[in-house]
Amino acid sequence: MILRVLLTTWAWPSHLYPMVPLGWALQAAGHDVRVAVGPGLADAVGRAGLSPVTVADDADLVGMSTAPALSSWHRQARWTNDWLGRPELLSPPQREMYAALGHKQTAMAAAMVDGLVGFARAWRPDLVVHDAVTFAGLVAGAVLDVPTAATLWGNIVLPKHHRDPLTGDLAPDFAALFERFGVAPKAEPDVWIDPCPPRMSLPSPDPRLRYRYVPYNGPGAGPDWLLDAPARPRVCVTWGLTSGRIGGSGAPEVFDQVLAAVRDLDADLVLALSDAGQAPPEGLPAGTRVVENLPLSLLLPSCAAVVHQGGGGTTMTSVWSGTPQLIVSPRPEQMMTGDRLETLGAGRHLVRGELAADTPRSATRQIRDALFGLLDDAAHARAARELRHDMLAQPAPAALVPHLESLAAAGPSAAPAHGPHRKDTR
Repeated sequence: MILRVLLTTWAWPSHLYPMVPLGWALQAAGHDVRVAVGPGLADAVGRAGLSPVTVADDADLVGMSTAPALSSWHRQARWTNDWLGRPELLSPPQREMYAALGHKQTAMAAAMVDGLVGFARAWRPDLVVHDAVTFAGLVAGAVLDVPTAATLWGNIVLPKHHRDPLTGDLAPDFAALFERFGVAPKAEPDVWIDPCPPRMSLPSPDPRLRYRYVPYNGPGAGPDWLLDAPARPRVCVTWGLTSGRIGGSGAPEVFDQVLAAVRDLDADLVLALSDAGQAPPEGLPAGTRVVENLPLSLLLPSCAAVVHQGGGGTTMTSVWSGTPQLIVSPRPEQMMTGDRLETLGAGRHLVRGELAADTPRSATRQIRDALFGLLDDAAHARAARELRHDMLAQPAPAALVPHLESLAAAGPSAAPAHGPHRKDTR
């Protein structure tokens, strides 16, 4: 039986790219796949070899992400590590900020839900696969009474910003998304699709389909110099797709501090910029390579270390390549990722908000010490290789297809409790 599978995400490439290999797998199995997005992402869908459907105008995602309630979200001091498991530890301002993040995601859903539901009613998909924070996908599944699966992008915890962190109650604006179509709220997907290696994830009772992360960082060709082994340890510095677009995320500041830290490092430095309007900083060390729109999956296998912000795509591609990571985290969920990698020995972690509160000289010294330690201690490289092995041991995206076929046949809220769907408490 050929299924109609509707993929959907809001209009940033960092949330589309992790879904692409699953779209390929579904297409290769003979299923009919459409990807519903805003116009700003339609070309990226087409370049990935998938069929885009434009369902809404582009929302002002940068404006939403930098609104007053979230203005400091990208330069937080360290939050307690178990804040999701023990939300009572959050301060009132932190709880307000967490709620504001949920309101932003609900507003993004509201901007696309009418068009998405309209297309879904006309096309009649058998299954909706949505980015985990694209709540409009849950609404479409509820309206059509078909199963939904939420794709993660490297999170070590499940994002549930539509719930009150203390009570677990659904946010009123989230519930209102469903009320406008006269259906009961669907609070959770039928299954979560998770590429994060089990050893990295924090425990959760939710049903997960685990699979091997396959990097898709956008189209692009590798330069000839990647064919030659570097004469010195190669260090990549990047700031991700999403963070590069958000003015408060600190990319230029971190670039400057990292470049100051590595001036006396005998290394082949590569500054990897996205297509988000990033400009290389002035005063680059001699011999620094600046690359634009180069897929990290082509670059990182040649690197001895990578410095980045802890975003899902960069983190997972670094794990896939077995590259030790220095994470300079601006946001709480990226702090959790950095701490987890540091615990596993595959990286080191600094908090951007703490560096910003320190003197520039001290911040540069901390980055230098962390990076030198990452390169000098062979235990980090061994741990990164072990984590890569764990990732590659997971089933390929193609192995998910039979389980998604079964989910579609069973109907909504019928995710089986056996095999890859079992409750995951690791």
